[in-house]
Amino acid sequence: MESEIGSERRHLHRFSLKAFATVQAGLPGSEKVFELSTQDISSGGAFFPMEVPLPTGEKVKITLYLSISTIGDSLSKTKISTEGQVVRSTKQGMAVAFGGHYTMSPAKI
Repeated sequence: MESEIGSERRHLHRFSLKAFATVQAGLPGSEKVFELSTQDISSGGAFFPMEVPLPTGEKVKITLYLSISTIGDSLSKTKISTEGQVVRSTKQGMAVAFGGHYTMSPAKI
């Protein structure tokens, strides 16, 4: 699986984007929620700078919060929720591969 992830990462364009996110890890009842920002993002995943990153292999739930332009050019807050897995953990942070399914809905922040 590691070679698939590495191969996929090379083929997806990454964008330097600082988006607010919550990352939830752990078992139900003992979850930890981290408030982070992305450093860069692609359709396949994102890098989250953090002092003590989660270990490689950790499964997470991610909610990204974005401001997007809607029909009629008004700006609205949107949240994108998905699941993922930590695929790389370094002193600078962690890379998370997104799962295949996501939901997008209005956000109230």
